[in-house]
Amino acid sequence: MKISSWNIRGGNDPIKQQEVLDFLRLLQVDIMGVLETRIKEKKAKKVIKNKLKAFKVVCNYSTHDNGRIWLIWKPNNVNIHPLIIHSQFIHCEVFHHATCNKFHLTMVYASNHAIARDDLWTNLRAISTQVYKWILLGDFNVVRDVTERISNTPRNLADILDCNSCMLHFGVDDITSSGCEMTWTNKQDIDTLVWSKLDRALTNVDWQLQYPATSVVFLPTGMSDHSPILVTVFEDKHSGSRFSFLNCWVNHPTYHDLVNEVWKESVQGSLIFTLFGKLKNVKKRLKTLHKENFNQIAHRVQAARDQLYDCQKAIQGDFSSPDLYAKEKELMATYLALKAAESTILKQKAKLYHISYNDSSSKYFSVIIIERQQQQIIGHIKV
Repeated sequence: MKISSWNIRGGNDPIKQQEVLDFLRLLQVDIMGVLETRIKEKKAKKVIKNKLKAFKVVCNYSTHDNGRIWLIWKPNNVNIHPLIIHSQFIHCEVFHHATCNKFHLTMVYASNHAIARDDLWTNLRAISTQVYKWILLGDFNVVRDVTERISNTPRNLADILDCNSCMLHFGVDDITSSGCEMTWTNKQDIDTLVWSKLDRALTNVDWQLQYPATSVVFLPTGMSDHSPILVTVFEDKHSGSRFSFLNCWVNHPTYHDLVNEVWKESVQGSLIFTLFGKLKNVKKRLKTLHKENFNQIAHRVQAARDQLYDCQKAIQGDFSSPDLYAKEKELMATYLALKAAESTILKQKAKLYHISYNDSSSKYFSVIIIERQQQQIIGHIKV
């Protein structure tokens, strides 16, 4: 499961909107806080409808005109229940469908005014007494140490002390991170250039005990002046591919002998144990048959086609060679057998049988196969 936040410094530009969408998809982010969108509520509805159809979104327009925080998530992977929507944060409860894990998440975009941040600290202090596993991330607009700012202007030590005092009271601390050390820059000339670590990801003790492998990487700023935060709570484990019997195996010349040989092997135990044992042995041998003869079928077809073409070109240079004609016949049989197997596999996987023998339409079938696999995923069950 991956959680992210990114202060994009304005999201009205369609190119930047696409950048966020690409970020979500390419990095397979389950939950993302998009900060400082500067998109008015009326336009936001259109952007969400057109760009984020596959996601659910909650914003804080009810507490701030510019919708400072958009919280985006994949409904097939997680369910989010907003608890508090504030001008500087959105606090919610998260349920992860695959693992049935629950935790609290607070997406933060703090004010750059110290007085306004006092209200943020007060609210977070109250929340800290009501949470269990808790993660906070976003733009806190303040550093925690003098070394977290590179600038010719003096640091405000009062802000640093205030921030550390509050986080100590909350019982949260930074997650060990990698990537960019400084997460924000004013992108000005060298004489007035400022770098600061304003973005961070924090967790409490309960979180650290439950998810000790949590890691954070601060990515390059890209089109913004802030680094995106990418938190990996745990890697989603996918089971191995499901065993499926392919019809093309039956046409292989060794298939029947292979099955008969394996079925005659002795398996000790009850009748039902013997049956499953024999089936398991057949399955193992069929996997070997597939690996040796049908694995990466598209590449095998291409290689067979190339060999056939090479032989036919050679015939053009020697029309009287019986060996070349015999070889062409052999290569043609191999090519046609592999081509037929490829067509059968694609038809079977896509469960479409109207394709003609000559039209494998590999790209089309690949799309159909992926769509069917996605349809078979059960994200969650409602009782």
